[in-house]
Amino acid sequence: MPRRKPLASRRDDLKWGNEARKGKGNSNWNGGKYVDDKGYIRVRMPEHPYEVHGYVYEHRLVMEKFLGRHLESWESVHHINEVKDDNRVSNFFLCTAGEHSALHREGAVQPLEYKDHMRKKMREKHKKVIKRDLKSRRSSVAKRNES
Repeated sequence: MPRRKPLASRRDDLKWGNEARKGKGNSNWNGGKYVDDKGYIRVRMPEHPYEVHGYVYEHRLVMEKFLGRHLESWESVHHINEVKDDNRVSNFFLCTAGEHSALHREGAVQPLEYKDHMRKKMREKHKKVIKRDLKSRRSSVAKRNES
């Protein structure tokens, strides 16, 4: 009589339950990066000393790598051109939280209409990237189904 295979839920070589849906096993996994509601890129790093819910701002990580140390909690990284996803070291200015606030108060105050326009532009930019990724996934799935 042939020996039956054990149930999938009882096999040790398969991940099962919540463990199977973490990280790459999750359908929403995006390589450990996402753009938060403010437009900043956040990177999955649960072992980082200053992580928040397992994520760290990418601009802080880039500055830490450049300096060769972790940033202190009171240190702030300012984007010189104020483009939140432009994370080049040449676009950064390291300062305190108070100095950072003063930098944003300097010069002409942007009207709310302009700020709303820029927020809308950022949302549209990120929607296009997501739609492009979905289209490429659909076409690759369709090709696999044809063969």
